[in-house]
Order: sequence, then C-alpha cells, then structure tokens
Amino acid sequence: MPTKIIILLISSLSLRGHHLLGKSIGSILFYFNNRSRHIAEVNIEICFPDLTKQEKKQLLKTSLRENGKTLIECFWLWRHPEQVLNHLLGDINNKDLLKGTNKQSLGTIFITPHFGSWEFIGLLTAANNDLLILYAPPKSKYINQLSCTGRISTGGKIISTEQLNIKSLMQHIKSGGSIGILPDQVPDGNGGIFSSFFGRKSYTSTLVCKLANKLKCQVVFCYALRKEKPYLHYDAYYIQAENLISHDNIEIATNALNKTIERFISQAPEQYIWGYKRFKRPAPGDNYPY
Repeated sequence: MPTKIIILLISSLSLRGHHLLGKSIGSILFYFNNRSRHIAEVNIEICFPDLTKQEKKQLLKTSLRENGKTLIECFWLWRHPEQVLNHLLGDINNKDLLKGTNKQSLGTIFITPHFGSWEFIGLLTAANNDLLILYAPPKSKYINQLSCTGRISTGGKIISTEQLNIKSLMQHIKSGGSIGILPDQVPDGNGGIFSSFFGRKSYTSTLVCKLANKLKCQVVFCYALRKEKPYLHYDAYYIQAENLISHDNIEIATNALNKTIERFISQAPEQYIWGYKRFKRPAPGDNYPY
C-alpha cells in the first residue's frame, strides 16, 4: 500500500488513536527480533550498565512503546497546530525563556534533543519566535512535504541540513531571529568531534557550540514530555544553557552539551529515541556496537 494512503488512514484517527497505534507497534517490536529492538537494546546496555537485567528489559519495552507514540503522533500534530497550542499544552517551565530575543536584541539558539515530542516543542517555539528550523529530509517525498507543511504551520521557517549555510544562520540570529537545532544526530564528514555520552565516546556535532561561541547569543534547551494523567497533554521545558556550551575549547563545550542532554534524559529515559544509532561512528579503538 502506498505511503500516502497509509498516512491518510492513520491521520483519520484521534490523537489517542495515534498513540494507541504507536504503542501497539512498539509492543510488536519488543516481542519480536528486529532492527529497531536490537539498536535500542544495544544503546540501553551502553548507557545504563548499572541497571539490572529486568530493569533494562522494562526500559526497552516502555521506550519502544513511547518511541512508537512519538513517531506516529507526528502525523496528527502536523495537521492540528491550533489544538497543539490551545488545548494540549500543559505547564510551561521557565516561560520567560520561550520568547528567545534577549536584551542584546540577538536571537536564541534553541536546542531540542530527540527526547519527548520534538515536533510539539517545535510548533510551540515557532509560534513565539522568528524560528528557523534545521531538519534532515526523510527519504519519502510525501512525508517530507507533510512534515514541512506542518512545521511551518505555526509560523516557523525550515531549512534542510543539505542546504545549510552557516553565514545565513549567523545573520538570522544577529537580526533577532532564532534557530532550532536537534543536536544528537551523528553529523556527516568532519562536522563533529568525539565526546562522552553516557560514558562512551560519541561523534557529536559542534555546530551549536561554535555558533554560541561566535555570536555570544542566548542558548536555550527545550523539550516537551508527553503526559497522560490526569488528561492527555504535553508539558514544555525551557532551560538556560550553562556558559560552558560556548566555551572556547570545543571539547569542553561539546562535553557540556552532552552532559546536559544526559541530565534531561534521566527525567524520563523511556521518552528518548533509543532506536537511533547514536554510536554508529566509533571512536578510534572502540568497536562498532550494532
């Protein structure tokens, strides 16, 4: 069945229906051998070595279910931006950081890891800022079109990482605009360095840290966690980045970046996307873990 027809069928469901479908897909992935389960299992073993075997198994199960919800709910969130902003938003932690422009009239770098609902936090942040969102295009042209339409629905602008122009990003921030970056994807080529992530060297993008160092602009971490009690909603979190993020020493800066992401993940590890090959580019001397 063509991708477009499948997505149209899924889109006819309510948000809870999307979550039920995503949870069901996650359960299937847990009970059968498959690539997604294997990758998540390896990542959890690397990042949480002190958990018992049963605790690792439980985290694997709940994370696959939550990841299923995260990925499937995108199709609903992209099509219903008004409900995202008006009916599903719970608490906003540090609301004063939501509007990124600071007293120096520079824009803000918003850092959103693959944690919780990054699509939800993107829509919320774009509605309150002149936000330029960097994204990696999916292989499906239809999903790419759908995601782009959805992401600009609350006022954001998008730019593919394939068309990235650093000078344009810097000018956008200098003029008061903000940018949104997902920092925990393994960059291509020489766009990163090896930095510790949960105790293992992981190839980490240096873009955020270099921009922060060059521009001396405000840097804010943001993410949204899905909550189902007492009703279905999303709590949004905005946290001022520590000064080490913009340190002159890029190793110190990227280490601070990863340590901060680790701290957030520890709040709700089941809502981090463990099915991504975060360690697919091994450091010299390390084995390929997958």
